[in-house]
Amino acid sequence: TIQTLGCRVKQLKATFASLDAENLTLSESIESMKELVADISAQSLLTEEDIFKHTVLDNMTLEQMTNVNLLSRELGKLEQSHQAMLDQQGTEFVLRDRFEEMRGLLFQKEELKEQRQEEILELHQENPALKQLNEILQSSDGLGFDQILENAQSAMKTVGNINKSQLVELYDDEDPAKEKEAEVALAYIDYLDELLRDGSFRPAAVHAANSPNGFLRTMATIEEFKTLSQGEGGVSPLFVYCSILMETVPLYSVPPCDQSYECVVAALKENRMDLIAQWIANHHLTLCSEIADVLLSNCQCRARCDCESGTLALAVFRNIKDHDMSIHCLARQGALYRAVHYAKTHQMDSDKLLRLLKDIPSTDLAALLVLEESINIGEVLSCLQENHNDNIFISLLKVLDESNDLKAVLLSDTSPDVVQWSEFVDLCVDLGEQDIAEELQGYIMCADALFKAVDSLSSGGTD
Repeated sequence: TIQTLGCRVKQLKATFASLDAENLTLSESIESMKELVADISAQSLLTEEDIFKHTVLDNMTLEQMTNVNLLSRELGKLEQSHQAMLDQQGTEFVLRDRFEEMRGLLFQKEELKEQRQEEILELHQENPALKQLNEILQSSDGLGFDQILENAQSAMKTVGNINKSQLVELYDDEDPAKEKEAEVALAYIDYLDELLRDGSFRPAAVHAANSPNGFLRTMATIEEFKTLSQGEGGVSPLFVYCSILMETVPLYSVPPCDQSYECVVAALKENRMDLIAQWIANHHLTLCSEIADVLLSNCQCRARCDCESGTLALAVFRNIKDHDMSIHCLARQGALYRAVHYAKTHQMDSDKLLRLLKDIPSTDLAALLVLEESINIGEVLSCLQENHNDNIFISLLKVLDESNDLKAVLLSDTSPDVVQWSEFVDLCVDLGEQDIAEELQGYIMCADALFKAVDSLSSGGTD
């Protein structure tokens, strides 16, 4: 029991010491505020003559005052200092809904604090031992530990033991640092709301992006800037915020995928491909398929893609290891050999290459698949026929015929039986390519004869 009382005494003493320290801190803060108010009051009493004495021109000669370059440099320095002061002022103070939410939480904490203080008072009145123990601890300065323990034990014996956890819980007051943090956050939100109401979008964007611990660098802030109309010069407030958000990434963290996507979309609407390229190169974005898709959809190239949007889309697809779309982008750029090599490197089968031919049909790609990748010409022709690429169908056969490769690829063809060679012949006849049709027909006849001979030999061998 004595050891338990000793522990309780130490805990209560530590609690009172913490309260004394907080009171001392508050006193020092009050004194600092008084000094700050006094300084501000003194500054407000300065006369125009006093202010003029502190200007840059006061220490300049007549020659310096008439030097335009020198004055321009001084003006630039003053503007930088002024902007730095504005930014510093802006970072002292989130959105209206967050403001109301956090203010409500602060009020709840205040109510809880008052409720707990009332519980302590009621417990003092109901439990004379606790009241006496509290008075003993408050007046224990200068007493030895043994004397404090003896007095506490005497008070405890009058009524009985007090639940230790209940006592600690009652004296464990709210953390003042957290309350101060909540107050700062509320003030920060309030100031941001004021900037937005005044139409000061750039200061508001700087203010939000530089919030303490980045607590305003959220999707909710982006949604708030989305609702704002365009400011001066027709620039979107959302783009202003997104650009500043990206600039401050080294000071905080890379925004998640949803915020990164919104930043890319905002930059695309302003046609700022240079910024998107810079963000990707500096790893300021969380890359995802949504970003790659919106970049690819922004490409307006009708034939071969040579725009920056397509190039950036390829970079994102390769970064997120979307191999199918990577070879798709390479093929759109006309880099067919690179596309096929990429497919080989990542062990992509012939079905994906045929799907690429379906999406981006071209004679060069079809010939490359037949000659370099050894894909059966029957499968390639079927793919082109099914997608009604008749011109490429005939063009491929002509290219192979002119290069004397048609017979070789036909004889080496091992396409499945589903390939309708007779339909290929009919299509060539319909398109006026009689020579190609005859060559295909000859192949069909030779292939049928060969298959029958093989079957006959197999049957004879069996007999």
